[in-house]
Amino acid sequence: MAARLTPNGIAAINAGDLDLKPVFQVMEVTKITGSQERFRIMVSDGTTTQHALLATQLNEVARAGKVRRGSVVQLLEYICSTVQSRRMIVILNMEVLIMESEVFEKLESHPEAESANQKASLLNNSGFQGDQLPNGTSVSSSNKGQSYQPIVQPSYKPPPNYKGHGAIMKNEAPARIIPIAALNPYQGRWAIKARVTAKGELRRYNNARGDGKVFSFDLLDSDGGEIRVTCFNAIVDRFYGVIEVGKVYVICKGSLKPAQKNFNHLCNDWEIFLETSSVVELCPEEDGSIPAQQFNFKAISDIVNAENNSIVDIIGIVMSINPSVTILRKNGMETQRRVANLKDKSGMSVELTLWGDFCNREGRQLQELLDSGAFPSLAVKAGKVSDFSGKSVGTISASQLFISPEIPEALSLIEWFDKGGKNISSNSISRETMAGLPLNEIRKNVSQIKDEGLGRGVKPDWVTLKATVSFVKTENFCYTACPLVIGDRQCNKKVTKLNNGNWCCERCDREFEECEYRYLLQAQVQDHTGVTWVTAFQDSGEDMLHCSAKELFMFKQHDDAKFAEIIRSFLFVQFLFRIKIKEEHYGDEQRLKITIVNAEKVDPSTESKYLLDEISKFNHRTF
Repeated sequence: MAARLTPNGIAAINAGDLDLKPVFQVMEVTKITGSQERFRIMVSDGTTTQHALLATQLNEVARAGKVRRGSVVQLLEYICSTVQSRRMIVILNMEVLIMESEVFEKLESHPEAESANQKASLLNNSGFQGDQLPNGTSVSSSNKGQSYQPIVQPSYKPPPNYKGHGAIMKNEAPARIIPIAALNPYQGRWAIKARVTAKGELRRYNNARGDGKVFSFDLLDSDGGEIRVTCFNAIVDRFYGVIEVGKVYVICKGSLKPAQKNFNHLCNDWEIFLETSSVVELCPEEDGSIPAQQFNFKAISDIVNAENNSIVDIIGIVMSINPSVTILRKNGMETQRRVANLKDKSGMSVELTLWGDFCNREGRQLQELLDSGAFPSLAVKAGKVSDFSGKSVGTISASQLFISPEIPEALSLIEWFDKGGKNISSNSISRETMAGLPLNEIRKNVSQIKDEGLGRGVKPDWVTLKATVSFVKTENFCYTACPLVIGDRQCNKKVTKLNNGNWCCERCDREFEECEYRYLLQAQVQDHTGVTWVTAFQDSGEDMLHCSAKELFMFKQHDDAKFAEIIRSFLFVQFLFRIKIKEEHYGDEQRLKITIVNAEKVDPSTESKYLLDEISKFNHRTF
């Protein structure tokens, strides 16, 4: 395939032509070292060369070697900016026409420090054509099989909008609307058209520089690009009352800075900070090409492998929701907490914890729907994963809940639920298995835990054990715990009682009148192969004893007979334990710690089906 380069293309781009779509040859590709991976290339139009920077969305093209020295490319979208007094082409989108070919030699390096208008003037006055350099020498390829003679075109003339205006003044041309994905700090002027999908609350802060206020909002454009916009102080006064969720705006003139990933969950390396010169204009006409919201749903079964504190989108059918409870935060402020249970087609369910205003808004609405006999679908945008005693998802300030949304995923889920999904049992990933395997998938006996060296690797082992509780320590079966909430979870650290009768948490440095009681059961379990010690915490303790740690503590203090009855009720009862096995260090000693994360009494019918299935597998392997 032969290709012809666009003569004078570099000068044209420097003079402001953003619609040329020139064909260039790549002279070199360089990886720029720094905090963010970037690639710089040198391009040639057959007469001159100039450096160009690839936008981050083109990194994979350079990383995979699809563009290299000798490649012929066509620039589809680009801008030209001044970076450190040098003109730099920033390539937003391009097509590789020829991946590998021989390179032109004896080319002039484009004097980047000169202005774009000087370039256009030089070309207009030189009079040389397509394949000639200003000194009259011809440029030809030594490659006999392919010809890259530049196209003969008239010298570049500025667009009609600027004819007769003389030198093009800085920022005289109107900003061109570009995709959010194409934004980068090297652009001099830009504009984006996007819909506001979320708006944060106005927050006030105090630091060494004094008091301040800040708010942010998220944008989504028609290409699916997302970015966060942040405003401080005086800029807050200008735009906080202007920005509305769901409306479409054209925004220009702001600075781009690296996104703070600790607070920004969007898939964008940059964040826009609005300034005094920034412009935010409401689009009076609705733009149907921009969706109201963008989701990246994960199946509930995939949450098992999600990292702690990661941000995810999930959708499911709400099967139940608990009443709101008041939680005391570390700062002394009270907040509301509500827990809902969601299931989806993956055969798994998960606990969704609603915090604060979500309890009284969406939480109350969900409760009313469930009380009426409906099972609504719920889409969660930007939920936070927690791995405390299993996996769960909780709301944060940036979260959004959509009840019965009119989206294809919700309609498909409701259809599955109505056609039998409602009656399909689901296994909860909250407070249960963690390895990403279906429950009961890996079943071991007591002797196998030791013989196979389970728990001695880098990561813990998660297995199912069918065993009987033969002994439990009743001296210290629970501990007094801190009831305060830190972030989105309860502190639960051990507290001590003071002389004044109050309880004190050293971690929170707070006193309070009442404390929590949480299980810390030490028990022996056994099967036909041996005996081992296990530890059960709050949730698994309640699963086995069917009463709270505080209730059992009070029975021990005031009703010995009732206490003994409850303990006897679960001794010599066969359970299916989901256990976590991990070797831990205690000083110079290594011990194998087995923790029960879920306990269920063996159901004879289900267990018989499991055993019959195992027998059929054994027969198949034997014969």
